[in-house]
Order: sequence, then C-alpha cells, then structure tokens
Amino acid sequence: MRSTHDVLTPENLSMLQVIAEAGSFAAAARQLGLVPSALTYRVRQIEDALDVLLFDRSA
Repeated sequence: MRSTHDVLTPENLSMLQVIAEAGSFAAAARQLGLVPSALTYRVRQIEDALDVLLFDRSA
C-alpha cells in the first residue's frame, strides 16, 4: 500500500478537486483528458492509503 505522502501529491489533489466539481468521474475524465478507469484507479489508491471512501459511487 502506498503511503499518505505518496498519494497526496499536488496533481492528485487537483484531480480530486476536478472530480468533485465535475460531479462525475466521466465528466472529470473528459476535462482531464483521461479515461474514467484511470481516475478510478488513482482515487482507489488514495482511498486505500487514507483508509477512507472519498466519493459515493452508488449513483
């Protein structure tokens, strides 16, 4: 598992902000020029390192 320091990079914090503001992984992925699965993977790494769920994926 990656450490908190490794996952809380400026790039990842910016990505989390874009996801929150966009309202969905798909919309954020389009804005960032990535595929949604890449965002999901990175968010899960962050969630695992922090041991917390950051986004509700039930919708």
